[in-house]
Amino acid sequence: MKPRVILYNAVSLDGRFDWFAPDIGLFYSLVPKWGEDATMVGTNTLLNPLTEIPNETAADLDPVPVDPKDTRPILVVPDSRGRFRNWHFMKQQPYWKGFVALCTETTPDGYLSYLQKRNIDCLVLGKDHVDFDQALEALNVRFGIKVVRVDSGGTLNGVLLRLGLADEVHLLVHPKLVGGATPKSFFQASDLSSPDGVIGLRLKGVEKQSGDILLLSYDVIR
Repeated sequence: MKPRVILYNAVSLDGRFDWFAPDIGLFYSLVPKWGEDATMVGTNTLLNPLTEIPNETAADLDPVPVDPKDTRPILVVPDSRGRFRNWHFMKQQPYWKGFVALCTETTPDGYLSYLQKRNIDCLVLGKDHVDFDQALEALNVRFGIKVVRVDSGGTLNGVLLRLGLADEVHLLVHPKLVGGATPKSFFQASDLSSPDGVIGLRLKGVEKQSGDILLLSYDVIR
């Protein structure tokens, strides 16, 4: 059984998330609405931190204590190429109770050893790219994950939407227009070759927030 996958982004009225400052406080204040068991964050998002990353220390290699009463989500990072090496910084944050890297058969062995040394759980699923269908199943079976909230940019959203693995789309729409010719939207993927690939949505809610911001909520039509 695969968990329910929720895409949630702060965007302009024309669907972009660059060139304007979203209300981050409001964005994260709404996160508890979905009762996530896991936060999935793309590698590119994590490689562009908003703060300076401190150096790793010996204490950062220690395993994270497991408390069965801890209701915080786990952090899941797809990283087939083994690029993200700031797990120690993630472990220092108060948001997650556990950590999982999604890797593949072609992920460098050195990176797998790096994860093992730092007590980061790793799921190897897929040859060159992460098999997200299998990964979601494994997250449910191994960790009891029922709800995954994707906190990432347009690339990971695009992969999950094109694969038919996203169940809900929630957009915190700001009263801004960005424009432009580059596809920096919350849904980035290859151009369609047929209208058959258009994804239908069913409106499930509209909530007006402060500052003329709207939260639009949709179910993805299979």
